[in-house]
Amino acid sequence: MRWMLTFLLSTLLAAPLFAVKVKLKSEDKEVETTLTSLSGDIVSYKRGRKDATARLDDFEPASAFLIKKSFTAEDATQVLELARFALHRGLYVQARETARSATRLDAAQGPEAEAVADIADILQADQLLESASNRLEAGKPIDARTLLTQILEKFPKTPAAIKAEVLLSTIDSVELELKSRQLEEEARKAQETADADERKKRQPVDDWLASIADQTKALEDKKIEADADCNAGHTPTGLPKYESTVSTAIRLRKTIEDNRKWLKYRGQPELADKLDARALRTIIDCYERWGFFLYRLARYDMAAEVVAKGIVLDPKDRRLLSLKVDIDELYDPTESN
Repeated sequence: MRWMLTFLLSTLLAAPLFAVKVKLKSEDKEVETTLTSLSGDIVSYKRGRKDATARLDDFEPASAFLIKKSFTAEDATQVLELARFALHRGLYVQARETARSATRLDAAQGPEAEAVADIADILQADQLLESASNRLEAGKPIDARTLLTQILEKFPKTPAAIKAEVLLSTIDSVELELKSRQLEEEARKAQETADADERKKRQPVDDWLASIADQTKALEDKKIEADADCNAGHTPTGLPKYESTVSTAIRLRKTIEDNRKWLKYRGQPELADKLDARALRTIIDCYERWGFFLYRLARYDMAAEVVAKGIVLDPKDRRLLSLKVDIDELYDPTESN
């Protein structure tokens, strides 16, 4: 009887442990594999009746994580080490979830687990930002906008979120320029249609002016957001908003100027003038607030440069002139550092 028990026990211990689908880097697809052991970084496994071994990093990262997880005990320290394993292989979702699993096993691991989760957030946000930049360079602003919005929604506290907000402003101008060219072509075709009534002919340009008006309002709102951020002491967030607002408003004014030849119907030139004036006023207002907050941060050289740009646009603006006097009392660009 004892002999039979020993035989059964040895048979059970020799039996395969885990059957999973994993993928080696040298293979084209996942293959059903029975894992038998993990010793250090050496994985022993079976495929059918064939025994084989490979290093853990010979597998694709997701498969390597699955293998490592299969041999990880329900111990907070080991689970946290598994989270770091995922983090180092770019598996940010798995790293985040695994780190928080360690906290559930042992609350004392909470601070270290959250640190791993925070790093995963930062790295994943950076990865999304890079993908968005590539999409933008490839002329796919809609795809880029989706990724940037995802960063702002899921990872608002990461450095990438600030850059994402600036890039979104750039996307607005890119989309506007693309739409402007499309509407310009539609307007040209409408002008050539002799039997179309005036409303049909002018509609593409009216739609274009409406899109310009929406963008102008968005710029004014962006400037208000920047004011609120800086007034609350969040200048690292607010100052880039002034810069992106000015950059976009300059492109907006150029777009209006480049398309004035299509403003042939009643009210269109006058509306374009008003929108241009609003964009100009937004630029000047941004320069004044931008320069003021730089002055408060003692960045006198940058403040002087920003204020000078505003004075070029409106030499009689009393706010800019007064701010220039304050800066000049503390900063002389001719003095050597």
